[in-house]
Amino acid sequence: MQSDSRLTLALAALAQPIAEFRSIVDGAIAQGESFLAAQHASAPERADVATNALGPFAVGRIDAAAFATLFPPVAIASPGALAALERALAILRHVRERGDALFVVDVPAGHRLGPELEMALVEAGRAFGAVVLAEIVRGGHYTPEHERLLHPHEFRSWNKSERRFAPPLAVLVDGADLQVGALMDFADGREKIIVVVRGASPPAPLARCITPGTFVLQTIDGGGLDRVAAFNGPVIAALVPDGAAAFMHDPAAGKEPWQRITVRQIPSAPKKAVGGQSAWQMAEDLRVVTDLATTPFSVPAPAGASATPAVGATDATDRIAAWLLGQAGMPGGIA
Repeated sequence: MQSDSRLTLALAALAQPIAEFRSIVDGAIAQGESFLAAQHASAPERADVATNALGPFAVGRIDAAAFATLFPPVAIASPGALAALERALAILRHVRERGDALFVVDVPAGHRLGPELEMALVEAGRAFGAVVLAEIVRGGHYTPEHERLLHPHEFRSWNKSERRFAPPLAVLVDGADLQVGALMDFADGREKIIVVVRGASPPAPLARCITPGTFVLQTIDGGGLDRVAAFNGPVIAALVPDGAAAFMHDPAAGKEPWQRITVRQIPSAPKKAVGGQSAWQMAEDLRVVTDLATTPFSVPAPAGASATPAVGATDATDRIAAWLLGQAGMPGGIA
């Protein structure tokens, strides 16, 4: 299926943030398991640990068993704290075992996009809570109130740190069900969402996602996806079908909208509705992209020539230079 190959492209583009999320989970599991092993170690095992820690100089000089009794490698935790840590580790192991499935949301036809995204991130939220709880237990600060960290909680209740390390998502959704407002609910921190659009789609579904600090990409062939992982902020991208608009909004490219937007393709406005969007709404979305990409010194096309859509900042310098030459009355300028 086409969506399968495009999903592979999306997951490849998200490889770095996926690896970062996995490293957090794997690190918490390793540290938690090591802590539990130390808690359940026998006296001889603790003596061996102390011997290795003290080194060769202490052999014959320091009683390793007595040292281990006075200075255990980890503080002794209560049974309740250890049980909580076990529950946290179970959640983290489940998250790890899901593999790439954790980062893929397959929206059934006719379903609302927002709840599906929320469900995917709720499990990730439990993982963050499990990581924090494991740290609390290891630090000796556990109380029964900390159990709430293992409860599911919605993205809107995540704190700043959690949002900066939220897992990226590759989303498979029908074009008729692509509700942009649902995507914008999760555009915060460093959340990265790549949508693989199935079937007929509005020509510029991501036009209304363009905000000064959000990286927005609509691509047909995957061009620009290599920029997704490197952007230090929220990203909303979409692999759209042939005939849709292709553009990129990069907040790092400049202060003005026309500096930030590069347009590769603008199709004609559709004449029929797609899903819940009317032809008028879709035409407005196309106008949003072209208006934002228009430079202050756009040159009108000669009479009878086909209009070429603006391409953002790439030709702005030439246009400004031509205008300045024209004002000075020099050849090649625009009066």
